[in-house]
Amino acid sequence: MANEELHQRGYLATGKLKGRKFGIFEEFNIGGTTVRELKASGVTIVIPKTVGFPFTTYKAPKNPGLCRPDRLFCSRDGSTLIPVAVAEHKAPKKLRVGRDQRYAEEQVVFSGVASNARVGIVSDGKTFRYIDINGSLAAGNIAYFDESRDFVPAVLENILEGTSGVVLDPKPLAESVWQIIWQATKEEPKTCLLTFVEIFVLKFLSDNLPLSILPDAYRFDTLTGDPLAFQQAHGRSAIEYYVDTIRPKIKQLFPDNTVVHGDTVPNIFALNTIVSKTSIINGFAFLQSSTASLASFNRTFLEIIREFEVFGPLTTIDPQFKLRLYETFLKRSARQQKLGQFFTPRTVVRPMVRMARLETLPDDAVVLDPAAGVGGFVLEPPLVVDGMKNNVRFAKGEPLRHINLVGVDVDVNTHILAKANALIHFAEELRRPTVTLPALNQLLAQTFVLMNENATLGSLMNPPSETVDVILSNPPYVTRGSAAVKDEIKEVGTGGNGRDLREVYDRTGLGVESLFLRYIVAALKPGGRAFIIVPLGLLNRTEPGPKREILQYCNILASIALPRNTFFNTAQLTYILILEKRHTTADERPQVLAAIARTIGETLNWERVPTPEDNDLDDIADIFVELAEGKSPALLPFTRLIADDEFTEDDRWDVARFWTEEERVALGLEAGAISRAEFIEEVDSEIAEIATELKAVGKEIADLQTGPVEEWEIGDSAHFTVASGTRITGAQLRANPGTLPIYSCFKNDRIVKGHVDETFWTNLGGDSYDKPFVTINANGASIGKVYVREDRCGITDDVISVVPLSADISIDYLAIALQDAVNAGRFIYEAKLFVGRVRELVVKLPVRNGVLDQERQSKISAAVKRFNALKTRLIDLGARSETARTV
Repeated sequence: MANEELHQRGYLATGKLKGRKFGIFEEFNIGGTTVRELKASGVTIVIPKTVGFPFTTYKAPKNPGLCRPDRLFCSRDGSTLIPVAVAEHKAPKKLRVGRDQRYAEEQVVFSGVASNARVGIVSDGKTFRYIDINGSLAAGNIAYFDESRDFVPAVLENILEGTSGVVLDPKPLAESVWQIIWQATKEEPKTCLLTFVEIFVLKFLSDNLPLSILPDAYRFDTLTGDPLAFQQAHGRSAIEYYVDTIRPKIKQLFPDNTVVHGDTVPNIFALNTIVSKTSIINGFAFLQSSTASLASFNRTFLEIIREFEVFGPLTTIDPQFKLRLYETFLKRSARQQKLGQFFTPRTVVRPMVRMARLETLPDDAVVLDPAAGVGGFVLEPPLVVDGMKNNVRFAKGEPLRHINLVGVDVDVNTHILAKANALIHFAEELRRPTVTLPALNQLLAQTFVLMNENATLGSLMNPPSETVDVILSNPPYVTRGSAAVKDEIKEVGTGGNGRDLREVYDRTGLGVESLFLRYIVAALKPGGRAFIIVPLGLLNRTEPGPKREILQYCNILASIALPRNTFFNTAQLTYILILEKRHTTADERPQVLAAIARTIGETLNWERVPTPEDNDLDDIADIFVELAEGKSPALLPFTRLIADDEFTEDDRWDVARFWTEEERVALGLEAGAISRAEFIEEVDSEIAEIATELKAVGKEIADLQTGPVEEWEIGDSAHFTVASGTRITGAQLRANPGTLPIYSCFKNDRIVKGHVDETFWTNLGGDSYDKPFVTINANGASIGKVYVREDRCGITDDVISVVPLSADISIDYLAIALQDAVNAGRFIYEAKLFVGRVRELVVKLPVRNGVLDQERQSKISAAVKRFNALKTRLIDLGARSETARTV
């Protein structure tokens, strides 16, 4: 018979044992219920006969089944409740260091062993100790988990999964959540992204802040659970509770109008004070609608909450993901193009930071980005520069910085994203007991400065005067509308710091980028350096005045051409221009590094696939650093040292002119005319090269395939699950939009038929695949194409799924083996691949000593991928041959 306490606390209200939701776990706050009674009520426990631990202060009961834990935490698998943690609570006076503490820790070890839990928690409500139950048994002494945060669901999940220090990339989470928000609101990408960031920040703070700072009522987990129960408990929906209660609390923790302490940052801009005007959240999309009530978005809001809950704790975050996120979702925004906001890829930011040699700067040096955006140039240096990894420390409630990294922007929402980005970068600091939240908020205020008192001028309103050591920036570049900015300069006259703007920006030439260039020249200290991304047009303009002004104050150190399509949302040709502020007009000018980067370490199409082995820009950065260190580096074919007198006010400052047409063609920069004889020689040479590589990879594959194999029938249900997808029409997809991607029989494996509501898909009879599997196109022109599906998805009835039941089968290898089997079967459009035919296929799997050889599967997969890449190279050669201009 179930214990009376379980009835009184409502754990048996539904007739079956169900605890209070605690993140992804269930909590039973008991104390009067024995382990034996918990087992009788439905908890899966194997009660040990004894507990083999050398207790010294705690008098353990002889019968472990009579143990009464204060709290029990379980995970649920269907109807099965599995204990994972126990907690013992003591009054502060009974948890003092020494005998009392040892007593409590031994008690929780006994409770943990008796209930089969892995984690023990001892707490007085203010401090928490996490006991490794199995480790304690093995050591014969108390063993602890390396965890110091307050006890919240994320902490328990981190301990059980061992993920506290595992770096996570939340980009997949962001993509799914962004899609949910957009489907519900149809808001602009930036607003959708800001909404994602709001919930992200809430989850992040909830997983890391102490309960004393962020109590239970304001935490992410408060919003999870049954929506009806939430409505009854709080008198409003979860989304209304978030907006009315939680959101103001977050803004209270990171308040608006924070005064920047000290005079370092104000002195940069010659301002008396600087006030950080914003919190770290804003732009909640569900507040934007004028046609729907807030409560009507509750279902969508809870769908987002569930996505975050399923993703897991946000403890150690890939610090680059926010920048990648911005690039991914805002790369094609028309509004961005209008504003000239072309966000800089990390593959460009990193070499620019390396060239800046920030590790050589003295204490209190200033690094500035006057057009910071989401903060790549400001936040990247500690990740790229070894000497800056500990650039920030905290003492006496204040942040202390070795080098002052400062970013300025005019756009409020972008500024807020930058501050939130910084918060994630300082995630580890957030968990240190010596770091206060006001100190962290102060660091954000000192790092990112919003200058929007004049929305037209932005940071141009307060130009510094020789106060900056290094500038790293990608200023906006637009010519249309720049006249309005210049008119505003004339109208305003004097900036907020008292400088005459008409004098600062006199004779700047066309474009907003010219104004920023003048700002940058004025801001640098003598000897200071600027690394700026500029459009080709700025370097090619014929008007001598702007160049004369720059040359009066600066030396040109380098002019580096970036490949077309370096930036996501513009094909405009751009350069990295590197300047050095002169000490005197008599200073000797150095040679200029001229370089043409053909590659930047990632493909320049929409896919942006990393190509670290193919990165001219990194090589150029290496050469520049060696030159800056006084060395004589070996130049590469796409780099040259040019005399300074080739970069006068009357010259073009681009660099292609320093290479002949033949040289540019040799570098692959231009498809110039070619003789038929040369064409034959070139193609013959490339074919020979491809043939050589094909032979090498073919031999490698053949050698790998000479080992023993076993033939496995795809139709063997003991090893594989084979199923056809579900029929769904385009009309049904459009009528039931959602987040679940549906794949069909396309030639490109990345093409999605659409995204459908998961409930509709389930009701339609469709399966959702959560783990990687293989698909075979069963119909159409691409019949027989085999793809690997990594993401959670569904498939149409024109596709067949093959799911291996053994973890020893490599998904990549299975796809290759299936493709071989399909190709050998000569399936064509008239011979459609039905499930029955797929089940007849046989794949050959490498084995060693009678078991599947995972290592050989992996090597074969890699070799076949290289083989396929060579096939693609042949296709590209054919395309180039078709368009070649032969004479």
